[in-house]
Amino acid sequence: MLTSSNGGTAITFHGDPSRTSLSSPDTITDAAWSPDGSQAVYLDQQAGIKRIRFNDGAIRYTVSSPPDDGVRRGSLTWWADGSAVAWSEKNSASSPWRVATERVGGLLGNSWLSPRDGKHYLNPDGGPGQLVAFQRQDDNGSGLPTGQPAVMLYDGAQEGFERWRLVDDNGSNPSISPDGSRVAFVRAGRIVVSDLAGDNEVTITPTDVQYDNPTWSPNGTSLAFSRVTSTGAWPVYTALADGTAVPSAVPGLNGVPAYQPQRKERVARVSGASRFETAVAVSRARWVDGGAFAAVLTRSDTYADALSGTALAAAKGGPLLLTPSARLEATTKAEMQRILVPGHSTVYLLGSTGALSTAVENEVRAMGYAVQRLAGPDRFATSVEIAKAIDPNPGQVLLATGMNFPDALAAGAAAGATNADFERYEAAVVLLTRDEVIPPVTKAFLDSQPKDQRMLYGIGKQGGAAAYAYDPVGPYVRGVWGESRYETAHDVALEFFEGQRYTGFATGTNWPDALTGGALMGVLGGPLMLTPGNDATLATHAASLLKESSGSVHTGLVFGSSAVVSTSQQTQIGAWLGGPLGATSLSNPTNIGR
Repeated sequence: MLTSSNGGTAITFHGDPSRTSLSSPDTITDAAWSPDGSQAVYLDQQAGIKRIRFNDGAIRYTVSSPPDDGVRRGSLTWWADGSAVAWSEKNSASSPWRVATERVGGLLGNSWLSPRDGKHYLNPDGGPGQLVAFQRQDDNGSGLPTGQPAVMLYDGAQEGFERWRLVDDNGSNPSISPDGSRVAFVRAGRIVVSDLAGDNEVTITPTDVQYDNPTWSPNGTSLAFSRVTSTGAWPVYTALADGTAVPSAVPGLNGVPAYQPQRKERVARVSGASRFETAVAVSRARWVDGGAFAAVLTRSDTYADALSGTALAAAKGGPLLLTPSARLEATTKAEMQRILVPGHSTVYLLGSTGALSTAVENEVRAMGYAVQRLAGPDRFATSVEIAKAIDPNPGQVLLATGMNFPDALAAGAAAGATNADFERYEAAVVLLTRDEVIPPVTKAFLDSQPKDQRMLYGIGKQGGAAAYAYDPVGPYVRGVWGESRYETAHDVALEFFEGQRYTGFATGTNWPDALTGGALMGVLGGPLMLTPGNDATLATHAASLLKESSGSVHTGLVFGSSAVVSTSQQTQIGAWLGGPLGATSLSNPTNIGR
């Protein structure tokens, strides 16, 4: 769907039978749509950057607060995966324009995509992968762009100065094609298309009219752009990207054009007839035959030893599976044989022989796998041993009560995501407290770590109280909690995640599905949200997170059967996750995150 914004209080639609505009209390400038069409990002009247849902302009989400006086912004764009937005920014009258980017749905600030070389960088446009095209110009010595503009390409997959390369030395306001093979730009008022080397140029518009603001249609076959006029109306035109047709006006659209993609997202239920089968379904969703480096095995009747295991599973590259204490459950055994390679894979047993018997250990060894038992005399000591197996000197320590499961499971997905992200260069562990009291074994582990070399997070009210009791005034401690387990999971998601592609959901009233699902969410780099599964309505805080992050999230994962998380909640997840086309419901997929 083709839309436009021109500094008024609405985004105007062309050809949408359901509406002609989307209104907001703000003025809307430079509106751009997320890849699924569920959200639009725009500049408001104070140069703040906000997002709105495709069907509700009244509720706004802040990407970046209004800047200080004298700071100018423009030319918003989304990264092609929806994980971040980018824009051009000028911090003062004498400073150059630069290209900034910020992840959506998180708490971190923006970073810079353009080099610090004194030149001006404007008009960014996000492409597939980590590609962003933008305009470069020299500085006139007084903080203003001057001279002939050039089209540049940023590629975040490269290193150092190889991230930036020249596309064309005579072009402005570029737009990169959806497949990343071509770029459209403006040269002397005409719209030109070339490949990324600046070759194979095609001129789209005639010489007698001035155009600007080119943007590609989602399928890459056509372009929309503004006609430059002296009246300020700037009507929108379209033309084929191969230059075979003259531009045609789009009735009713004026200003900066933007295509709203319409793409279906997906909600997948991952479940089985028992907690064992659900854990296996979670494993099958991610790992191919022989594709896991390890597996984490824990007892199926209580959560005590397993709460720190989700972070371990993500760190070791395998699923978390369940078995009774006295024997290796048949479904679990078969899954281990499917994903693990004898002689090359390790199985981590959580807890002492009272938790997982010697018989279980011997059966695992007989299957040809290395076995490493992580155990202490109690759940607190076991969590310390698990932490040591992840990293004896972790960069992040998440404290959560071991006397209940919800806070630790939300923390486990967050720590697991850090461990699975090899670009982070630090590990995260979950340590257990006796509610607000740190047990001696946990304190001894914390005492062994220099406070200024790790960040201590207290997850949940009890974990937070324990963290601040240990380090009351230090700069390396932070509490993350809400008034309920559901709000705490939401706050953990905001603290540790941004731009995630996956979000998981599990009942907050029982632990097995959240435990095994949380281990997968760590691998996928997405949060685990808790919801009262038997209710007809999704937890308010879980829905709130989806509303904020739907531009980046393309898959919602529901762990457990409809008796555990209701069908109506799954439907609501799809509605909040998707754009105009909603979401497709799947059952037990086998291609998640591959």
